[in-house]
Amino acid sequence: MKVTFLGTGVSVPFENRAQSSILIEDDVKLLIDAGIGAMLRLEQAKVDVCEVDAICITHHHLDHNGDLLNILKAMWLRDCKEISIFGPPGTKFFMESILEAYSYLRNKLKFKVFEEEEFKVGSIKFKAIKTLHSIESRGYVVDGVVAISGDTRAFKDFMEVDCEVIVHELSLPFGYKADHHTTPENLKENLRFCKAKKIYLTHLYPQTHALKEKILEFLEFDAKIANDLESFKI
Repeated sequence: MKVTFLGTGVSVPFENRAQSSILIEDDVKLLIDAGIGAMLRLEQAKVDVCEVDAICITHHHLDHNGDLLNILKAMWLRDCKEISIFGPPGTKFFMESILEAYSYLRNKLKFKVFEEEEFKVGSIKFKAIKTLHSIESRGYVVDGVVAISGDTRAFKDFMEVDCEVIVHELSLPFGYKADHHTTPENLKENLRFCKAKKIYLTHLYPQTHALKEKILEFLEFDAKIANDLESFKI
């Protein structure tokens, strides 16, 4: 399995980073989130939109789903196959609302929406874990090897997932309250439950990124700040 960070950024411009999106490649190709910039990054990663089999959304904030409709429209214009969209409860309503707003796309886009907590895409098994954010949200455990948090504060039930790699958000710097997002203190407190060997950190706001070296030293763990178009295999 190959994992590529398409977008590691946030809702403000910083270092030319696209917003949240991760490409998973195995016997199928799929996205975890599709924040703004995801479609451009797909092209840069030399993946045609018609090759994407599914999109899994962690939650419906713009920096995680802003390119979803863009990708679906491109797939319609390219006459691609039907795509599966997986997401938390409310995803079906969200997609209906988008079609209400952009009515010219109704009956043109080819997709099906699913809100199940466990599902398969090709041979890859997924398990959704409810996370702690300001709206209904979930993380995904991908084939028992990679766990992707989406936006959340760090917490035991997610951190103790049996996997090899965790991709976890780290939005906030030292001294902030970890309510809907993760801080270094909040993450380190929960690392004692971690079964993964390595953590990739994403979704750092500029003030957090400015302290990246200090944060990595503070965590005392095999952690790395992810960058757009960086990949790893597992």
